[in-house]
Amino acid sequence: MDKEEKIDKTKKVEEVKEAKKEKVEQPKFNKVSGKDLKKETEMNHIDNKKEKKNKKEKKENKEKGNKKVGYWVGGIILLLVVLAIVTALLLLPATPEKAVEGMLNSLKNADFESINKYINYDEIVDQSEMLQNTEMDEETQSLLFDKLAWKVLNVSKEENTASVEVEITNKDFNQIITNYTQEALKIAFSGASFTEEEQNNKLKEQLKNEEIGTKTETTTMQLVKQDGEWKIQADENLINALLPGLQEAINSLNSIING
Repeated sequence: MDKEEKIDKTKKVEEVKEAKKEKVEQPKFNKVSGKDLKKETEMNHIDNKKEKKNKKEKKENKEKGNKKVGYWVGGIILLLVVLAIVTALLLLPATPEKAVEGMLNSLKNADFESINKYINYDEIVDQSEMLQNTEMDEETQSLLFDKLAWKVLNVSKEENTASVEVEITNKDFNQIITNYTQEALKIAFSGASFTEEEQNNKLKEQLKNEEIGTKTETTTMQLVKQDGEWKIQADENLINALLPGLQEAINSLNSIING
C-alpha cells in the first residue's frame, strides 16, 4: 500500500468517526432543545396569564370608574329633579291660608311694610301706614304684636273668594289702654307736663308689663283673589281680633267722656 492510499484510508476513517460523533451528539442537542422549548413555552404561558390578569384588572377598574361616574350623574339628575319640584311649588299661587299666615307673621315680626302684600284695605285706613306715621318708636311698634299667636280653624275656598276662620291670641289691649289712661289722668291732674315722648314711654311700660294677660278672639277673615294672589279684606272685625279688647277700651272711654 503506497503512501497516498494510506492517507485516503486514514481520511475515510476520520470521516466515519466524525459522522458517528455527530450521530451520537445529535440526540443530546435535540434533548437540550426540548428543554429550552418547554421552558420557553412555560414562560409564554406565564406571560399570557399576566397579560390576561392585567386586562382583567383594567376592565374591573374601568367598570368601577363607570359606576362612580354613574353615581355622580344619578346624584346630579336627582338634585335637578328636586330643584325643579321646589321651583314649581314656589311658583304656585299662594293659598288663602298662606296669605293669612304671611300677614300674621309680618305683624309678629313688626314688618309693617310686608303686610300690604296680604291686605286689601278698600275703604279701611292702611294700618301699616298709620303705624308708621305715629309717634311710636320701633320698639313700641314691635311690642304691639310680639306675643301674637294664632291657630287656623277652618278654610273654605271658591274660585276667587275664600274665608279663613282663625283663633287669634294677643295681649289684652283693654287692660293696656285702661292702665295707660289711669297713668295719663294722674299726670294731667298733677299739673305736670305730659310730652309725646313721655306718652310713648308710658304706653311702652304697659306693653312690657308681664302682669297684663292675653285675650283670644275668633274671627273669620274674608279673602279675594287679585292678580293671582289672595288678599285679606281689612275690616273692623280683623282689627279687633288682632288687638283684642281695644274696641272695648274705646267704648269705655267714650262712655266716660260722653257720660
